Amino acid sequence: MNVRFVGSFKSDFLKDKPHIVFVGRSNAGKSSLINMLVNRKVAYVSKEPGRTRFINLFELDRKLYIADAPGYGFAKVSKAEQENWKKLMENYFFECKDAISKVFLLIDSVVGPTELDKMMISWLEHLNLRYTVVLTKIDKASQREIAQTVSKLKTLTDRPIVLTSSKEGRGKRELLSFVFA
Repeated sequence: MNVRFVGSFKSDFLKDKPHIVFVGRSNAGKSSLINMLVNRKVAYVSKEPGRTRFINLFELDRKLYIADAPGYGFAKVSKAEQENWKKLMENYFFECKDAISKVFLLIDSVVGPTELDKMMISWLEHLNLRYTVVLTKIDKASQREIAQTVSKLKTLTDRPIVLTSSKEGRGKRELLSFVFA
């Protein structure tokens, strides 16, 4: 797999190739999951939530862009900064709606779907975007926690749910099948 960092954008987003977008709470594991999928550390992973502040685009096999979006909810930043991220996300989704071929909505398997995740599901459905729910960090969750989270998600959406662990490489094949579908 050939992957390269294209740049960090807050406007003038590239639309010449399809976009695969990774969204979710701050600290849900978006950057780690991208790195696991492409077998390289291309996305910056921080212990501190909220480090991704722009739409970071990575070109995959010269065929598509992987978009690492800022997280929502958990980062320790000012209200003004959170509002800027919200505007960035809205602008990105509206400006690139026709280029976005798939959205991966990442949800922490231990935490489960939060109110903000529920809002994101509603928003993705309102925009009529194809999305897959990705349950992250299953290596840190008990089988009971995973089952409870999956059960809650099934009441919110009928979209596919993929169980993943970036640390263990679990779910990679399934996610790649969605990326290249």
